[in-house]
Amino acid sequence: MRIFICELRKLWNWRVLLVIAAFGVITWFAFFTDILNDYESLKTHGMYSAYQTEMFKKYGETLEPEEWEDFDIKQQYAVVYAAGDDIIAEEPIFAKYGVESFSGFLEWYESGNYWVEVDGFIVLSGGELTPENQDRMDMLDALNCVSDGYTLDEWYNSPMVLLQSLRALEDRYTNQQLYLDIYTMNDTRPAVVRAAERLKASDNNSLLNGYLLGSFSLHAAVTGVFALISVMVLIIPMLIIDRSRNIHLLQYSSAVGRKLFRTQFFTTLISTIALSGLLTVLLFAPFIARSAEYWNAGVMSLGGDGMWMYDISYGQYVLILGGMIVAACTGAACLAFILARFSANIVTVMIKSVPVAAALATVLVLSTYRAFSNNNIVFNQVFAGESDMPEVIVCGLLCLSGLFAAAVVMQREKRVDV
Repeated sequence: MRIFICELRKLWNWRVLLVIAAFGVITWFAFFTDILNDYESLKTHGMYSAYQTEMFKKYGETLEPEEWEDFDIKQQYAVVYAAGDDIIAEEPIFAKYGVESFSGFLEWYESGNYWVEVDGFIVLSGGELTPENQDRMDMLDALNCVSDGYTLDEWYNSPMVLLQSLRALEDRYTNQQLYLDIYTMNDTRPAVVRAAERLKASDNNSLLNGYLLGSFSLHAAVTGVFALISVMVLIIPMLIIDRSRNIHLLQYSSAVGRKLFRTQFFTTLISTIALSGLLTVLLFAPFIARSAEYWNAGVMSLGGDGMWMYDISYGQYVLILGGMIVAACTGAACLAFILARFSANIVTVMIKSVPVAAALATVLVLSTYRAFSNNNIVFNQVFAGESDMPEVIVCGLLCLSGLFAAAVVMQREKRVDV
């Protein structure tokens, strides 16, 4: 026990912890603040504007048929049309074309062949800005509340944007069975088809914020990379210092000394789980604090941000991604331990560690970003959409392969010739 405590103190060196802390501050301001701010913005500035967020606050985790009736989508449209009518009454340019109401503008706007698609881009028909097209753009600016010094809130609360948001919201909660039928009939990925069948049975009525899981999974991916690098920074110096000073030759002169390598590994393992778990909790906390109201909401849904395929809650989603990060960090720590064992000095081990860390971080990012959705890269490209939750499998394999490799090295160390 005394040897274990001594190795633990050597591992948790204040200089190394200071480096990790400095790296954490840089990472926070470089990545995490933007992710958090983007999520806060998307709560009211996304595809559904503020409607979905307001419905969650009013109706809870799911939208039942009677609650949809209570929301009264026709009345919501009427409010938007009234706001459009007010703008049209104040702007003389609309009268030039005989437009007296918002509904009249939409009819004129949507029936005119003003725009054409060329090579995937929407451009003015004829390729030139005619006076009529300029007037049309000015009218659009008015109905989008676009003026000098306008804000993002003003734009999202404009009649044109609110109209598109209401249309998307109505489509989300009234036409989903049609979209799910398309998945079940045409999608070649078995896991996606199974998820679509589950969604059809559940009515797909979750009021979870449509951008929550995408934003959180990105937050988790950055957290995972930071935790993985921090673990490797923590682990490598402990063993490489002994190796560079040839202290291990003295240790191997006795049976107790040969056991020290195993003690160092278990110290590494415990410290890795503790550090990666602590960093994950600390870095998840700010995001969870801003999304705690969704903790028990189901994530299984089909919306503008893709299909989220499994019947779990947001809280379970957070815990699973946290476990994936700890598992991947454990595998990375085992590989760092092995690299340090077979390196003569800090320069050598760093040369070896950088590409290994980059590869592991890439795998972790691809596994965690948009995990459990039909757009996850590991799910689509590696497992071809055939397996459920392959992202967890990948992180588990990283952990198990690292532990197995470390076990082989430890067994070899008992008989190594020095």
